[in-house]
Amino acid sequence: MRFFIFVLILFLTKSVYAQGPFVYDDHGKRDPFKPLVSEDGLVITYDEDLSVNDLNLEGVIADGSGNNAAIVNDKIVKVHDQIGPYVVDVITSDHVEFLKGTDRYILQIKKSGF
Repeated sequence: MRFFIFVLILFLTKSVYAQGPFVYDDHGKRDPFKPLVSEDGLVITYDEDLSVNDLNLEGVIADGSGNNAAIVNDKIVKVHDQIGPYVVDVITSDHVEFLKGTDRYILQIKKSGF
């Protein structure tokens, strides 16, 4: 009986280690193992790690004279402001256009069901 248990444990242990080392897949989100606060007590932002899927257009503030602003990821931004690697290029009443190098990304405002 002890021999059977020993062989079973040996087999299970070998099959666990045969899978290779564990590699964390963050699915494009912030790595939860990175610190949020520096040793100096300052909040660390990882804006350079932002992907276009991380940008969330929460609202647009439209001005009659064209001085529009938008709320993106809880920040108020205007044209030429930067969020991570993205630069705000155009703000209209229903979308915001970002530039990253020569690539253009458009975020549409989500319509609520009210």
